[in-house]
Amino acid sequence: MIKRLLLSFILILGFAACDAVDGEDSGVFIRVRNNSDVTFDQVTIITGNREGFFGTILPRENSDYQQFETAFRYSSVFLRINGKPLQLVPNDYVGETPLRDGFYTYKIGLSSANLSDASLTFEFSKD
Repeated sequence: MIKRLLLSFILILGFAACDAVDGEDSGVFIRVRNNSDVTFDQVTIITGNREGFFGTILPRENSDYQQFETAFRYSSVFLRINGKPLQLVPNDYVGETPLRDGFYTYKIGLSSANLSDASLTFEFSKD
């Protein structure tokens, strides 16, 4: 009986340890980098099944990471520059493979320094 209890205890500890890999969090973590020279306000990302609100991101700065259950190499992006709304919305995620657990950056920039005709640009990187 004691052997069974000891074996059960060891198995439970072993399975519990499987969740932690070198002390790192598991999941998909995304941050947003402002790749422009202007401040982004009300930055919102929609990818997979979740909306992430990143708030204000200063020029050439990164947001904090946010965890997503599912995310892809691209996403919908909504933000404001000097009160002007800009957005970048992909057609769909058909054929895309969800990202594996890890840390990623969505780099958002502008196609032009002239804000009146600028559109958003998007780059993806694995950190």
